[in-house]
Formats: sequence, C-alpha cells, structure tokens
Amino acid sequence: MIDTHVKSILNRIKPQWKAAFISAFVIGILTHMYVMTNNLMTPDGTWNIYSDQDMIYLGRQFLTYACKISSFYNLPWLNGLLAVIYIALASAVVVEAFEIKSITLSALVGGIMVTFPTVASTFCYIFTIDGYMLAMLLAAFAVLVTDRYKKGWIAGIVLIGLSLGIYQAYYSFAILLCILLLLIEIARNVETKNILIKAGKYCGMGIGGYVFYVLTLKAMLALKHIEVTGYQGTDKLLGNPFINIKDGIFASIRTFASFGVKQNVLTTTPTMTVAYTLMIIVGVGLFIFLFCRSGAIKKWDKILLTIILVAFIPVGTSLAAVMEPNVFFHLLMRMPWVLFFVFILKLTEEIPTEKIKLVTIVTPICAAVLIFEFAVTANTVYFTLNERYEKTYGLCLRLVDGLEETEGYKTGDHVALMGGYPDREYYPETCITWQDLSGYFDPNGEYVVSDAGKLRDFCYHYLNFTIVPATYEEHGIIANSQEYLDMPKFPDKDSVKKIEGIWVIKLNG
Repeated sequence: MIDTHVKSILNRIKPQWKAAFISAFVIGILTHMYVMTNNLMTPDGTWNIYSDQDMIYLGRQFLTYACKISSFYNLPWLNGLLAVIYIALASAVVVEAFEIKSITLSALVGGIMVTFPTVASTFCYIFTIDGYMLAMLLAAFAVLVTDRYKKGWIAGIVLIGLSLGIYQAYYSFAILLCILLLLIEIARNVETKNILIKAGKYCGMGIGGYVFYVLTLKAMLALKHIEVTGYQGTDKLLGNPFINIKDGIFASIRTFASFGVKQNVLTTTPTMTVAYTLMIIVGVGLFIFLFCRSGAIKKWDKILLTIILVAFIPVGTSLAAVMEPNVFFHLLMRMPWVLFFVFILKLTEEIPTEKIKLVTIVTPICAAVLIFEFAVTANTVYFTLNERYEKTYGLCLRLVDGLEETEGYKTGDHVALMGGYPDREYYPETCITWQDLSGYFDPNGEYVVSDAGKLRDFCYHYLNFTIVPATYEEHGIIANSQEYLDMPKFPDKDSVKKIEGIWVIKLNG
C-alpha cells in the first residue's frame, strides 16, 4: 500500500520538473565541485569557520535557522551540496511557474540557474550559501503557490516573509518573477480583469510578506535586546523604507543599466557577450511579435499595463537601491537577472515554430553557450580563490617565522600588524584574473587577510600559531613613534621589532 502511495506521488512529478532538477543538480556539481571539495578562503571566511550566522542585526532573523540544517561549521561539501539541491528545486519551481512544456528548455533553465554568476559569487561565502539559496527557493515557491491556488497568497505571505528574513535580496527575485509572469499573460492577450486579479494577489503576497517580515523582526529584536545596524540601508527596514524614493528610483535605474552593460559579468568573454546580446535582442523581438500577433497591441489597457510593468523592472530588480540610494549593489544581489533568460526561453515556446523557426534553434543554443561560459568563469573564480589562499598561507608563514625567530618574542605578547598588505616593491601584485573578474564579488585581491584580526584567525586555524593583536590605542602609539617610522618594511630582517612593549611588523606605511 505504501509502494502504491509512493508511486502515485512520483507519477505527479512532471518530466519538466525532473529535467530542470536533474540538469541543475548535475551541472551544478560539475561546475562547483572544485570549491565544494576544497577550503577556499575569503576575508569573511576567516572568522566564519564556525559561526551561528545569527545576523538579526542585519535584518536576517531567520538566517541562523536556515544555516543550522548543515550545522554552523564551514563545511564546503555539505553546504555546497545543499545549495545545489535548493537551486535545483528552485529551477523546477520556476519551470512550473512559467509553464514551460519543453524538456529541453526545462533542462536549460536548470543549467542557467545553477551556473548564473551570482551563484559563483555566493560560493565565495560558502559558509552561508545554503541559507541564501534556500531563501531563493522560498521566494520562487511563494510566487508559485500564490499563482496556482485561490488562497495561495496566504501561504505566499509566510514563504516570502521567511525568505526576506534569511536574505533580503531574494525579495527582488519574487518581484521580477511576478512581473515576467504578468507580461506573458499580456502577450497572450488574456482578459485584463484576470491579469489585474493575478497582479492583486501578487501584491497582497508581497506586501503581506513584508509586513510578516517586519513584525517577526521587531519581535525577535525585542526579545534579544538588539538593534538593526545601518549596514546597506538595513536601518530603513523598520521605518520608512522609501524615505529617499526619488533618489532611490534613479539609483535603481543606474544600477540596473550598469549591470547589464558595464559590470563585466554578463559580458566577461566575447563569446558570452554575443550569446547574451543575441538572447536579449531575440527576447525583446519575440515579446513584440507575440504582443502584436495576439491582438494586445490594439488594446490601450494592455499597452498601459505593459508600460507600467516594464518601467517597474529596474525598481523591482534593484529594490535595495530604492531603499538606500548609496547601497553597494554587489553580485550576490543580482540573482533576479537569471529570470530574464528563463523568460526569453519561455517566449520561444509561445511562437508557432513554422513562423520563426530559426529563433527556436538560436535561442536554446545561446542559452547553452551561456551555461558553458558561466561555468568556465565560475571555475576561474575558484582558481583565483585558491591562488589567493596559497599566497596568504605563504605570507602568514613568513610572518610567523619572523616572530618566532625574533629573540624575546613569546606567545601572548601583543603584535601590531602595520600597513595591511605587504609593500608592492617586495611583493608585487601577481593576480592574473583581476580584469576578467572585475565585476565579481569577492574573488579579487592578492590576500585573504587585510588586518590584524583576520591575520590572527588565519594563523590560529591554519598555522597553529596564536597571535594576540595590539589594541587600537597601542596601534596609535606605535604609528606616531619615530622608531616605527624609521623601520624598514617586511621582509627586511629589522621589519619585526619591539616598540613600547609591543611587537611590531611593518608591512607597509
């Protein structure tokens, strides 16, 4: 009887879901295996070897629970595996939301979602990637249940609220998904009343989800006696999020346009640039073709709705910039962009193949090319992370040797690391990927460590050497002393010296 029940459930799993999931899982493992099977460090990783990810002070009250599934240790394989599974599930959800019928297109959706540059950038923070990808899955699922069930918006409120409380950037993922689904309805010339009803449900889910998020955040902040910081505009989450609405709208338009054209992420290689450009041109052309073919072009209400939705796209995808015009809009916040490619793939399915047969061939090929190029770039990111780790290990080993070989030094003495990075005259920059990865966050830079705290953590965990950093006041005393100013720079034998009872290593400055 149990077997019959299981078979019944399995029979309900559509082949399109399977294609999207399997494609995302297999391509995801192949693309990200290197970072999943190695311990590649980033600056934040030095203090997240074990962390409960309790970042309620950043407005992420549910992140700790999302990351707890894999424990609070930095476990690259387990965290990465969970992340790939979450992306694979999200791919199946997106395929269902767009009602994609083609097995091939479904597989391409899975491939492009798991290789999209945001994923590689998030893998640089592998200690929390599983939580972030779960946030994306919840955001996608919130839209799907809202769309498919009469009262699904109620469940959607909870799902999008949970997603917001894990990582706020995936709120934009849900917004853009709603916009693109509505644009497909318009292109099909669905009755305006039905489109507005669906839009109303989406708005109810989104606004209700934000209220759910704010209320739970306020309650948990009160219980823990903590306040939200101002980092990336998080202080506006509990007040008026659109206090700078005018500047914010212009900022969102700028950041939207710069990512698509100037940020060297979707245009990293010439091949990628051609495939990306072709898909965008084809996508715009297909939408206009379908809009005219269905007769929507003859209806002023459809034209007005289209203008409103298209105009809202930059705002929806860059909502953080609307709330805080000066926000640093890095690559981890760009995952909504992957939905444009899914949207274009769906449009190829909407046209009669006998009308524009070439498009149905060119578009999937371009998507496949992008998947391959994204995968190559992801591995370039991981190559850079590995190179940076090895350089940092070599640097820290020399620093430790310098201290241990200096007469009088003993464990527990305060150490002042002055200057951050070594002087380029002694240690010239050797990174060979910085131009290709200039739009990525955060594989750039020569070393993992850049201050005494990160140096301490790196040496403690990877060199079994305990360093006690000098205090801020001690740093000030040293920086103003003539003895320090006269010191040569590391690795000179006199670049390690005791000043005012504090051991000083002069890297730079």
